[in-house]
Amino acid sequence: MKKHLLIIFLALSQIAFSQTLEMPNFPDGVIIYDVSIKNQLIDFSEDGDWDFSEVSTDSDSAIQITPISDSPDAEDYPNATHAKYEDGNILFLGFEPTQYTYNGEQTFIDDSYVTPLVLIPYPFNVGETHTDGVFNIPFTCSGCPPELYRDHEVVTSSLSSGSVTMPDGFVYNNVTLVKITNTFTDGQTGSSPCITTLEQWLWWAEGYAIPIVESRTFSNSGQCAPPPPDYTKFLKTQTARVQVIHNSADAAAETVDVYLNETLLIPNFEFRTASPFVDAPAGLEIELSVAPPNSSGVEDAIYTAPVTLSADETYIVVADGIVSGSGYNPPQPFGLQIYDMGRELADESENTDVLVHHGSTDAPTVDIVETGVGAGTLVDNLSYTEFQGYLELPTADYIIDVTDETGSVTVASFQAPLASLELDGVALVAVATGFLDPSQNSDGPAFGIGVALPTGGPLVMLPELLGNQDHELSNAIALYPSPAKEQVTLSNRSNAALETAMIYDLKGKLVSQIDLQDMQSERVIDISSYATGVYMVHITGGQSSVVKRLIKE
Repeated sequence: MKKHLLIIFLALSQIAFSQTLEMPNFPDGVIIYDVSIKNQLIDFSEDGDWDFSEVSTDSDSAIQITPISDSPDAEDYPNATHAKYEDGNILFLGFEPTQYTYNGEQTFIDDSYVTPLVLIPYPFNVGETHTDGVFNIPFTCSGCPPELYRDHEVVTSSLSSGSVTMPDGFVYNNVTLVKITNTFTDGQTGSSPCITTLEQWLWWAEGYAIPIVESRTFSNSGQCAPPPPDYTKFLKTQTARVQVIHNSADAAAETVDVYLNETLLIPNFEFRTASPFVDAPAGLEIELSVAPPNSSGVEDAIYTAPVTLSADETYIVVADGIVSGSGYNPPQPFGLQIYDMGRELADESENTDVLVHHGSTDAPTVDIVETGVGAGTLVDNLSYTEFQGYLELPTADYIIDVTDETGSVTVASFQAPLASLELDGVALVAVATGFLDPSQNSDGPAFGIGVALPTGGPLVMLPELLGNQDHELSNAIALYPSPAKEQVTLSNRSNAALETAMIYDLKGKLVSQIDLQDMQSERVIDISSYATGVYMVHITGGQSSVVKRLIKE
């Protein structure tokens, strides 16, 4: 079954750039691309779009791109920047801001081009054609006569651009199709040459050192060996899992647009909101940019960061900090904090795994101490922008104190009702968010702990614990039956007067707000119109609050 990959609400897979081909901006170091191979040319139009989703491939292979400085042959290829290892052959290539060049090979022949052959000039626009040639290149080959020479001529045309759907269903947008016709004239001076024509159709996407699709065919005439077989190669999709959390409490960044390179990915991304976990392209450098809402393009960005994701890894990306020039104390700069060992599920089904992140700009280095079941210190000396590795907690209802690093000053206390919400087997991200002193920070949102669920949505804010009454109220409040279809009964066995019941779904959306001020010992709540699922019921009364779980069948 074809796998269609969504990327942070829209589609990171749909990498966009203009119809002008530029030098690829790929990561430093050795790059290995996995490819799948069809042992023939395939039918396609030279005009985009291209859908290869029905192509079945015959085998798999890998292509390695290595910086020339890491190659033992570097001295023999001074104009090359990289060596390409493919099918047992080595090709020496040059990636430069103004051109993509060929500098020789170690295949069934060995040669080195003193003058680089320009395969593609940069920038290269759709509709343009380029020609180049390098002549009288000496080469050797096993079993061949001496004094062999090669002429190598190319005609390169940028044919069109469009989207490409790969055999695995992955989609690239605004890919440029380039055709290169290579003519090799090989032989001894004065003898009859072998003339070989290599036609290549190359689909280039931004950020890759190889085309995402290559289809090639050879033909020859004269005294030649049989030509190599035709093939079509497809880059195999490399992805990472990513969740993005907006935690910048600056009013100027309350809502932002998020870009990947030049593509708008998340319009109007709100403070204290998380994306779901999604597949993102890995193995290439991308640029994530943040711009004001309703931006006209990435040129409006207030922040840009290069990011390279590793294949098959899971990432948590949290946006923290201040973008304004004044009004915030301290003015911690805006930035993206990246945790590269994320989880979508707890390692053990009976646990809830919690990743803790300190994203409150004016909060001190903190400890987190559990006081409800006696678990003790959970987090020790966590500073702004830091992550605490996952806490593998037995799924229970906890009470947590956030203290300064000495443990002598309690900043705030919260309920963490993991058991009541049936979060067994779930991995969460708990983020310290907002300001301890809003008066020093443009009267911004107050300090709290927001929880990002793997499914994304508004952060679920943990109820703040205001006193011992909360524990007593929790024991006195009941919500039954559960599960229920039409209605539930809220029962209060305490003397506390209740005020409101706020019912949220697990994405943090407020479903209903119920006034409880006239409630006696019981109140029937109609849930017949609710969608099937699990809900959080946040009940407040006086200086107390409690969270209960509701299941709608």
